[in-house]
Amino acid sequence: MKEGIFLKYIRLYQVCWNKQFRLLAKLLAFLYRVLFSCDIPPSCEIGRGTSFPHYALGVTVHPRCSIGENCKVYQHVTLGSRNGMGPPIIGDNVLIGSGAIILGDIKIGNNVSIGSNSLVINDIPSNSTVVGVPGRILYKD
Repeated sequence: MKEGIFLKYIRLYQVCWNKQFRLLAKLLAFLYRVLFSCDIPPSCEIGRGTSFPHYALGVTVHPRCSIGENCKVYQHVTLGSRNGMGPPIIGDNVLIGSGAIILGDIKIGNNVSIGSNSLVINDIPSNSTVVGVPGRILYKD
């Protein structure tokens, strides 16, 4: 899957961050935050093929969050810590609907669909569909 200009920009400031050009990376991240109202720090891990439709409008990602390959993260999604716990780890081929909130040191398995405006605070096994507040497994393969 070909990456769009948005992910190329994110990868640029991640390369700057990893090569110890921290000030430049922070400047690029700040510029993107101003342009698109999203907070995707250069220190988070984003797998190949992952896409952010709508230029990640309103997306907030924890600095130590890990997003797997071929994921799709829609607008206004929050991936953050909870009560001082670490960030979530998102598996491969995960679809995260708009407005979803995933909090805490939890693991989201592979091939999971998370419905719009869901609140996920517990581990989710692979091949599941999660909806609601708090998120509950609607379907498990």
